[in-house]
Amino acid sequence: MIPIPSYENDDETRGFNHVVEAFNYLGLKTIKILEKTAHHKQATKGAKNRKDIIKYLAIKSPIDLSKERVLLVDDIYTTGSTMKSALNLIEKLHPKEIKILVLAKTKPRKDEKSNTNIF
Repeated sequence: MIPIPSYENDDETRGFNHVVEAFNYLGLKTIKILEKTAHHKQATKGAKNRKDIIKYLAIKSPIDLSKERVLLVDDIYTTGSTMKSALNLIEKLHPKEIKILVLAKTKPRKDEKSNTNIF
């Protein structure tokens, strides 16, 4: 499992990463290779500005995933910008397979189109 990261200071303030904690009991191997390089709160951004997330996500420790099946996990799917950005980064590590899981999907705002088929 590769969780979509929170900004490190947010995890420290909370004392945990909620996505990682939600999956600890499943016994899945968790690989924290993605990092959020700056505080960029998606919840405060409109659909257009959410695409900026690509500037704030990076691979912090590249590893060979060519023999791995990867589950990329995020807590909330709004526009898909975070997941698309993370997927683009993980694909560069050539995993055998990538599956995506989100825990919740928000309804689009009245001024946004729903785009559930983003991939």
